Formats: sequence, C-alpha cells, structure tokens
Amino acid sequence: MKKNILFISAAIIFAGCSQVPSSPLSQEELPAIFPDNIGITVPANIAPANFLIDDDADKYLTTLQSGSAQVRISGKKVSIPAKEWRQLLNNGDITVTVYEKKAGSWSRLKPFMIYVSPDQIDNFISYRVIPHSFESYQRLSINQRDLTSFKEKVIYANDMVMKDGSRQCINCHYFKDYKTDYMQFHARQYLGGTIFYKNGQLLKLNMNTDSTLAAAVYPSWHPTHDYIAYSTNKTYQIMHTVDPDRIEAFDEFSDLILYNIRDNAVSIIENSPDRLECHPAWSKDGRTLYYTSADYPEMKSTHEIVSHMNQVKYNLYSKPFDPDTRAWGPTTLVFDAAAIDSSLTWPKISPDGRYMLCCISTHGVFPPYQDASDLLLFDLEQGTRRYTSEINSPCAESYHAWSSTGKWVVLSTRREDGIYTRLYLAHFNDDGTFSKPFALPQRDPEFNRKFLYAFNVPEFTIEPVKVSARKIASFIRGSKATQVSFETKINQKQ
Repeated sequence: MKKNILFISAAIIFAGCSQVPSSPLSQEELPAIFPDNIGITVPANIAPANFLIDDDADKYLTTLQSGSAQVRISGKKVSIPAKEWRQLLNNGDITVTVYEKKAGSWSRLKPFMIYVSPDQIDNFISYRVIPHSFESYQRLSINQRDLTSFKEKVIYANDMVMKDGSRQCINCHYFKDYKTDYMQFHARQYLGGTIFYKNGQLLKLNMNTDSTLAAAVYPSWHPTHDYIAYSTNKTYQIMHTVDPDRIEAFDEFSDLILYNIRDNAVSIIENSPDRLECHPAWSKDGRTLYYTSADYPEMKSTHEIVSHMNQVKYNLYSKPFDPDTRAWGPTTLVFDAAAIDSSLTWPKISPDGRYMLCCISTHGVFPPYQDASDLLLFDLEQGTRRYTSEINSPCAESYHAWSSTGKWVVLSTRREDGIYTRLYLAHFNDDGTFSKPFALPQRDPEFNRKFLYAFNVPEFTIEPVKVSARKIASFIRGSKATQVSFETKINQKQ
C-alpha cells in the first residue's frame, strides 16, 4: 500500500513540474487524440477525460488550463490526476494545448476546448459486459460504474453460479425511478428466472405461463404504480454464409404483457398473431404506453423467416392506460417508419415527458448489427422529429438512456471500430440539440482499443446498487423460481 501511495504522489509531482517549451513553432493543425475529446462538453462531476496523443513524436507535453488552474503532463498518454482535474472543472471551460518534439524542435499544435457544463450527471451507470457475438457468453456480467471516478464493481456475473458445462445468459437489468431499491434482471437457462430486488428482498420469478408466449424480456417500470410492461420474445441469432462477418438477430414471435407486482400476475397487452410487438416505454404520467410493432405474417420455416427478414419494419404505436383500473384504450399509430422503408426500435422517454429518443434502422429489431442504425428524436410536445446528426455516426447506434435530469444521454455505439459497442455520453441542450458525444472516461485512455468485450444496455442511477454480487449468486443457486399467475380478464376501453 505504501509503495502505491508513493508512486501516485510521484506521478502527480511529475505532471506538475514539466516545463512548457520556449518559442515553439505554432501549428494550425489540431492534435490527433484518442478518444476524440476535442470540443466535447462534460459534466462538472465527471471522472478525468484522459486521452492518448495519437501521433509519433520524440516527446510530448500537454497543458490543461482553466482560469488560474493549470496542469502539465508529459508523455503520450494524458492521464490527469483526479485532484487537479477537479480544480480544472471547478474553474470552468478547459483549454488544452499539446506540444510535440520532433527532430529536435518543439511545435505547439492548435489548442482545443473541453467545455464544462454546470449540469451534473447521475453518479452511476450500469451496463452489461459481453464478449463479441461470435464468441460464447460464458463470461457475461452486469457491472456498475461510478461516473465521478474510475471505480467499477460487478452487480452479478453468470460465471459465479455456472458449473459442469452449464450455460447461463443474463440480460435486461432495469431500475425504477433511477434508484436501486427496486431492480430486476433476467437469468436465462441454468438456474434461470427473473431476479427482483425489492427493498432489501431478493425474489426469483418464473415469468413464463401457459397463456403467454415466453418469459418476460424487455421491461419498462410504471412510474406511479407497481406494474412493469414487458415484451415477451422468441429470439434467434444467425450468421450469414455469404457474408461471414454479418450477424443477424430477429424475433420469431413477440407480444406485450403487463406484470402486476403486487398480485404476482401477468396479463396480455397486445398479442396479435400476425404482428410482432416489442420495446414498451411508459409516458411520464404512466397513462400512455408506447411500443414498437411490425406486420409479420406467419412463416412456415426458419428459412422463410430469414429470407423475409429485410422486409420486417417496426412502427411506433401508443396505447392509453388507466393505472387504477388497468383498462387499455385503442391503439394509435404514432410514426409509420415502414412508409419510409425504415424500422423503429427502443423508444425512450425523457424524464420531463417531452422528448422521445429512438433507434431507426433499415429493418428488424436488433440495431447493433446494422451500421445504418441512427438515433431519431421526437418532440412529443411539438409533434416534430429529426435525425440527431450531431450524435449519430457512420456505425451503429444501438441503445440509449436519459439521465434522471434529462440533461445527459448515454449511447451504445460502434463508432470507434465498427465491431465493439462502446459507451458515449452527450449533453442535451436547452434548444433540443446534443453536444458532441465523448467516450466514457477510462483510467487508461487506450482501454477501448484493448478491451475485447462489448458494453450494452446502459442505464443511469443516482445511487449504487445495494446488494452484493455474492449475495445475488448465492440466492440464485439456492432458490427456486416462484411461478407467476395469468389474469384472464383483459380490460379494454371502447
């Protein structure tokens, strides 16, 4: 421990004592850095936005200046000490200047800004860490990251319970109201069930019934009542033989169900035999459910399904709901994506209820596999929509979530290499635009280039998860899933 403390202290002193070169040659080019932190906007409580100078030189020096606070760092990797980074953030916008020495001469590259927003970000984010789709999912975990530092912990990992060649998949973790008193995720296959954490108590539920299609999958927690809307899906993944680098995932069937937590019972929301229903999302007041749905005539074989995959286009629908009586109103088409030869997925409502952010791609319901997948923003108050060109990239944008204040979003994106999904953050401005996205800060700025796992399904919380991974694993090993019941009565408003 003493050696570590001495090493860290020495690093900080070294960073502060480097001298700025005298009379360097001024260049008009911006430095090449990774990740691209040039012109980004960061929250005032974020971890250090470390970066790598992505250029070959003999020596490097970087200065970060904000008001009277200045930090100088030597070397190719610009790893900013936490204390000095806080001082910079507290002083406001940061000017970054990179100096490079080549062939005995120093040059000063064009300075760039890191803008500091007074809008703080939620302290925590949780996400799934998963191998590339070509590989097995034997080592899969749900992790939590402290955004104010580099601290990360495992919420649960499937290899904590697997043995003797057993297989388990975990997915779809979700929290209520950005707090962790209520949490859920699904453990599939070995010792499977939907795992609930409710005010200190763990539960394992079997959400599959004789009257529903399959177990519950994608959740949306009701904002005012003890309900969760789920899609229930039969999902398959295939690899193309003509294009071996291309993977597709698709739903053979999918419906919508409502889980009544208090009564431990599910009921049908939508289960049309010739349609696929997916991705439920509640409005702010909980009186409207948005979801996606596609026309899907019954196919006779998997080959027929795959052959018609590109024709499956999901539209956006809404359905009124009375939370006291659980009565549903008629379905309304909100956006006809198929009419523009597109498919809409993952509607996410901003905390103030005004905006909805969605993925829009060419077909189907799994945007991570489509480079053409972008983000589309709806202004529900004005009745307008637009492609968010300021945060989209040439690669797939596949998932997103709003912070509790609505001032920040997290994006799942493959913009770095087109292969691995990484997490980026962006500020949502008062005029309905986004700032330039920046990579989730890492202690080692090369982390995303070296880490051979993907991140997906990020969700914000304002507090840490309160139950340990060991306790969850012990509970999964030692408990039997409780069967949910099915409510036959379906309330429909005429």
